[in-house]
Amino acid sequence: MFALAALATALALPAAPAPVSPRLPTPPIAAKFGDLFEDVTQRAGIDFVQQFCHRGIMNILLSNGSGGAVFDYDNDGLVDIYLLNWGPQEGITAAPPGTLRQPNRLYRNRGDGTFEDVTRKAGLEGNGFASAATTGDFDNDGHPDLFVAGVGRSHLYHNRGDGRFEDVTDKAGVANAGKTGMSATWIDFDNDGRLDLYVVNYLTYVPDKESEQNPGAYPGPLAYAGEANVLYRNRGDGTFEDVTRQAGLYSPGHRGMSVSAFDANRDGCVDLYVSNDDTPNQLFLNDGKGHFTEVATEVGVAFNSIGEAPGSMNAAIGDANGDGLPDLFVTRFGYDSLYVRTQRGTYDDRMWASGLGRLTQKYVGWGCEFIDYDNDGDLDLLIANGSAFVLEGTSTLLLENQGAAKFVDASARGGAFFAATVNGRGNAVLDFDNDGRMDVLITALADRPFLLHNRVANGNHWLKLQLEGTRSNRSGYGALLTLTAGDLTLQSEARCPTGFLMQSDARPHFGLGARKKVDRLEIRWPSGQKQVLTNLPVDQILKVKEPNP
Repeated sequence: MFALAALATALALPAAPAPVSPRLPTPPIAAKFGDLFEDVTQRAGIDFVQQFCHRGIMNILLSNGSGGAVFDYDNDGLVDIYLLNWGPQEGITAAPPGTLRQPNRLYRNRGDGTFEDVTRKAGLEGNGFASAATTGDFDNDGHPDLFVAGVGRSHLYHNRGDGRFEDVTDKAGVANAGKTGMSATWIDFDNDGRLDLYVVNYLTYVPDKESEQNPGAYPGPLAYAGEANVLYRNRGDGTFEDVTRQAGLYSPGHRGMSVSAFDANRDGCVDLYVSNDDTPNQLFLNDGKGHFTEVATEVGVAFNSIGEAPGSMNAAIGDANGDGLPDLFVTRFGYDSLYVRTQRGTYDDRMWASGLGRLTQKYVGWGCEFIDYDNDGDLDLLIANGSAFVLEGTSTLLLENQGAAKFVDASARGGAFFAATVNGRGNAVLDFDNDGRMDVLITALADRPFLLHNRVANGNHWLKLQLEGTRSNRSGYGALLTLTAGDLTLQSEARCPTGFLMQSDARPHFGLGARKKVDRLEIRWPSGQKQVLTNLPVDQILKVKEPNP
């Protein structure tokens, strides 16, 4: 999460702080006339505040934050919001005796711009020290299920389809007990039509350690033993088996922060990119036969542009330069990276040529997502920034892609929120009002979340997809999408869109600019089946079911 050189300059922290609430939640941020985004959190009825059981950031686990997931849990066509909480945890927090854990919160989208808290009804209060959430339909019953990665224990919640979830962790065999779960994603790595689960673990935390470089401050990640990530294969009977070693994914020497699942080489098999803290990042290529090979150094995505491996938080996946190939933007404690894929299958770090180096170098970026916020057909970036050492915040970045992966700062036009100081962590992209303009949800350390409504009114068109697999996994994760609208060709992927601590709206979204028709949409399903749709109207959420011959 940070380089040792940066740690050496960190503030010395008191050893025994009083366990008091560190700050009041950020008040509503009023938008000005012409702001592209508006903070609508309070108006929407989202009253969550992350429980922070300490006076300040006194150890490495307290610095990371918590996130959640955006998903349509009740299949009403509106995405809902699930937010995760921490609680008192021996050795990590300093809460007074008897401090009760505040619940995770599930907010149901009413469809009128407001949400209702249905946590207790849904049985999703949760427990423990939760980090990240990911959703997917692991039993193909048509109802998205929920996995929560946490410190000491993780949880799998089965969606019963009646508004309630059942904790099936022990039955399924995915508790990840004793591990520091930081991230997870659903993938069908063997293309058998069932979603498997990959869990990223961080480090084995030892309380009361001090930094050798800076006595009095908490030590960095390399002071602790790393923990191996785990691949759980879905047996199809409600249980999972650990196949990490057989799959070639056992790698205990790293400290994972997040995982991004995507088809890097477009061979129809999902690959995994793991962002690690102070060790090189990893790209695992899937051979389609149940085995992965780590190739990050070979293809150029292990280190940043100056050959360092500073702490990485997240890799956003998208086609930044419009050539149809998947690129990666990686947030770091240090210089970020924009890895642009070449036709040779390697990557060039164009952090400086893109303008992103200059725009991001003074920040510590955490959650980041590609977002076509203006529906012009190219992918912009939104980055949640924050401090790893103090609770005072910093500004969030909205960076506009001017085409061919050349970025400029659009934060001022983004609005008042982007001038506010927020200790941002998780970052999800969603369309909560189904108007085709992508909104944003950011979680913050010891603070409330921020739901930002997109108010761009430029008349540009869009298409959003809601996929249903039949031979493939029901969620459609792994489908390759190629869209043609006049002179515009876009290629994207339906995937489990996990980032740092958060999962975004899983419905693929295409900005189309002024184009008023989609001439052709090709879907290559994970099963290998191809489906072609033509002459599609724009400005719609198109439901597509995989043909079942």
